[in-house]
Amino acid sequence: MRNWGAGGHHATFLPYEMIRGGFDIAVLGEGDDFIIEIGERVKEGRGFGDVAGVVYRNEQGAPVRTKPRPLIRDLDRLPIPAYQLVDKHSYTFKVFGDRDTVACVETSRGCPYACDFCSVTPTWGNKWRNKSNRRIIEELDIVQQLGYDWIFFTDDIFLVYPNVAQRMRLFDLMIERGYNFKWIAQMRADVTAKNPTLIRRAAEAGLRVGFLGIESGSPEILRKMHKGLFTPLSVKAVRTLSENGVVVLLGMMLGAPYESFHDMLTTIRFAWKLADAGADAVQFSLYTPLPGTRIFDDALRNNKLFTLDWDRYDLLTPVMRTRVHPAIVQLLQMFGNHSFYIRKYLKGHLIDTNWKTTIKGYKRDLVLNAQKFMFDMMPTYIREFLGFPRHILKTTRLYHTLAKLYPTSKEKIQELLEFSSKIIYLEVGGKNPYFMIKEAE
Repeated sequence: MRNWGAGGHHATFLPYEMIRGGFDIAVLGEGDDFIIEIGERVKEGRGFGDVAGVVYRNEQGAPVRTKPRPLIRDLDRLPIPAYQLVDKHSYTFKVFGDRDTVACVETSRGCPYACDFCSVTPTWGNKWRNKSNRRIIEELDIVQQLGYDWIFFTDDIFLVYPNVAQRMRLFDLMIERGYNFKWIAQMRADVTAKNPTLIRRAAEAGLRVGFLGIESGSPEILRKMHKGLFTPLSVKAVRTLSENGVVVLLGMMLGAPYESFHDMLTTIRFAWKLADAGADAVQFSLYTPLPGTRIFDDALRNNKLFTLDWDRYDLLTPVMRTRVHPAIVQLLQMFGNHSFYIRKYLKGHLIDTNWKTTIKGYKRDLVLNAQKFMFDMMPTYIREFLGFPRHILKTTRLYHTLAKLYPTSKEKIQELLEFSSKIIYLEVGGKNPYFMIKEAE
């Protein structure tokens, strides 16, 4: 017996497909409490029938789903990762320095919001949970002792309203302990914009790069995405971070099924506005219906998908029918990425000759490096611009080819719907609250 196991978002929401694809067991959601038990059972040759929260292959080769298990409510009880066993020189940031080393640290899990395109929320049980400051500092002390240059906080959302006080105290503790590493975090624009004092303290504690998921420049599209943001707050969030010397990365999204050509142009122009406000980099991705999300279920029910080839669900390749032809959506994605950088750095170099002196702190060196990189890449950008027509034709052919191959059985669609939307955690004592907060310490 091979005893191959799978976990993560895809295995959580498409476990039967994983079993039929050759895996022997799929762990649904969190696997911290079960990885050792599963390993011991494999070693001893025992079955998985009484292990909660998995789908396994039985003796007849059929997938069997076990009962759900509760969420891990107290993240502090999890063992501290063995950071010392990692070869830190294998994980570096060449962009931010001369092979600066980076460690990944988790301080919370999940997200309480309900963006329709995101699989994070259902994967973590529609909850946001955090570790205590005491536990976080214990991990950061280890990372400091190991001499890492950077920390990437892997939290899907590092700042939410209920934990503002806890984060403020955490930043105070980080400053008191004199950590010399820099760090990166992902955050929401509204929390950032409405808490400038918190952001200033975060920068004093080492925040150097902040990622904001802006998604769209259209308030109507944001409403349909259930994002709950307002564009003026996004501008204020970018300015707040930039004024504190923090490099600002943007996440933008194009190609929602309810999005028009005009809506997408609005998003691209809004990215330009955010660049003028201080944003430094952008990633335009394609709106992709990942398993486990509401949009995946909706796309299946309404025949909007034109492929179930998961290799193409990479946020760069169109996989669903939209108001605008997929080839045009991909063209706008490429235009959005290229135009942001060309306008940002070429405009700053040729028009605003004083822009270099207005950038603060660490951000100045990075932006100057980015400008040099942009000029070095200009021949590549020009070639890619000239290649846009070829990309349109390639995407058009791919779209028509996949659309012909896609039709699948009703049984397959029903199975995907059943397990993509199935609750994967046991609700103890009724529905759990969205937030499981450890108070400031």
